[in-house]
Amino acid sequence: MSEFFKRIFGTTSGSAEITLFSIWHILWVVIIIGLSFGGYFFLRNKSERAKTVSLSVLAYLVIGTYVLDFFIMPFSQGKIDIDKLPFHICTLTGIFIPFVQFNDRFKPIKSVICCFAIVSSLMYVTYPGSALGGVTPWCYKVIQTFVYHGLMFAWGFLSVSLKAVSFNFREIWKEAVGIVILIAWAFFGNYAYGGIPEGHHYDWFFITGSTFPFIPPWLMPFVVFAAVYGMCVLIYLIDYVVKRVAQKKGEKNDVLRIA
Repeated sequence: MSEFFKRIFGTTSGSAEITLFSIWHILWVVIIIGLSFGGYFFLRNKSERAKTVSLSVLAYLVIGTYVLDFFIMPFSQGKIDIDKLPFHICTLTGIFIPFVQFNDRFKPIKSVICCFAIVSSLMYVTYPGSALGGVTPWCYKVIQTFVYHGLMFAWGFLSVSLKAVSFNFREIWKEAVGIVILIAWAFFGNYAYGGIPEGHHYDWFFITGSTFPFIPPWLMPFVVFAAVYGMCVLIYLIDYVVKRVAQKKGEKNDVLRIA
């Protein structure tokens, strides 16, 4: 039985290989963005119940895809990959998505988790480091990571576009606090698990400097903060512009109807 699962979920190589900005990489990005926008156009005129159910299903799928991966890793990699513990922004955000979706006690941070879901998934699909090189675009390792980040992006994007979450510039300080907490949490993970297995080094949230050796290690936490917070501000700006354009379009249509 184990050999059967190894053949299904094993990492495979072949003539087709996924590399940075190759046709396969671009295809995955197009699928993720396309399905997310398609979901919006399909749901925008549906009932509030239909929208809520759709977002709830996505929340279940995000956490389900993350947890299930730990059970499949022994077949795909021969071990459980400690690097996938929730010390990265994308893995920790994925865990929080069900909490903010289903528990009103987490409502004060729902916009933060939504913004992090969009930002972290976009950053990953732009440079999907763990899915590049030496493997086919359709092996489990590639499919799982793109599906996970794709579901997370879809949940965040649809939460905003379907108005289940609203971004407010007066509360964007929450994202700054959230990033600081993430950096502190990643510091704990990097040093608590450093050397497990023997001699292994982790760079969760890229704050140790080993992933980007051309940047001084002491500077990396500040670089990460600036990069992620800058992306959050950009998402807020895009949301603001889209809302303003929609508002002006609505006002213009109202004037035409009155005339």
